[in-house]
Amino acid sequence: MLPQPARRPSPAERARTLLEFASSAVLDVRGADLTARPGLPPQVACALRPDGSVAVLVGRESALHRITALARGPLTAELDCVDVAPVAVPHRVRGRLGVQGLLTRSPGESATALFPHRDGVLLRLAPDHLALDDLWGSECCLDPDALTTAAPDPVAAEEAGLLQHLAAAHADRLLLLGAGALAGRPDGPPGLLHEVRPVALDRHGLRIRLLGDTGTLDARFDFHRPVARPDDLPEAMHRLFLPARTGF
Repeated sequence: MLPQPARRPSPAERARTLLEFASSAVLDVRGADLTARPGLPPQVACALRPDGSVAVLVGRESALHRITALARGPLTAELDCVDVAPVAVPHRVRGRLGVQGLLTRSPGESATALFPHRDGVLLRLAPDHLALDDLWGSECCLDPDALTTAAPDPVAAEEAGLLQHLAAAHADRLLLLGAGALAGRPDGPPGLLHEVRPVALDRHGLRIRLLGDTGTLDARFDFHRPVARPDDLPEAMHRLFLPARTGF
């Protein structure tokens, strides 16, 4: 991997973003082995409550709903959230968050406030262990309380659409950006550079993946300043790609 800039999201921010914007999230209950059953495991939606517990939206007819409805007390459960790059790229899984804790019902609570336009039943997962593994590295035993004070990345909701647009409409600029990243590399590129794909975007910058005939490399580019909202992205992206248009 090429040298990385100093600015980066905190582990708690990365974990909360992955929790709330995961490509897929699966909840399993100890002893039920729901993920081992034939077919695809049922997907759930997640959101962090102010008290640090995780609100989990499950289907009304799901096994998870039936199991928790019949349980006489809290159940030991594990939530597995996976983040996948929204564009086709080698090594597409970008991160994984594991949340272990006690699962209970949340009777009388409406799902509408947390999950607008989605139907289902709310469960409550009280975390006692969180482990994160993503493009920035591995973080074991994250403090659950730290997630309540961290905010999800402000551009996470726009990330997939923008990365897909970059890949489809600006492959030439991405290639120039990748070539510039390799210019100062002492051991040269990963063979002949064939393609550059956008991999991840957050408030601090853009990560790209360089595809050569002998391997891949990641390069990270910081924005001139962190963006606070999606409306700041056009200027930030313009400044980031300006050197690519002027030949570095």
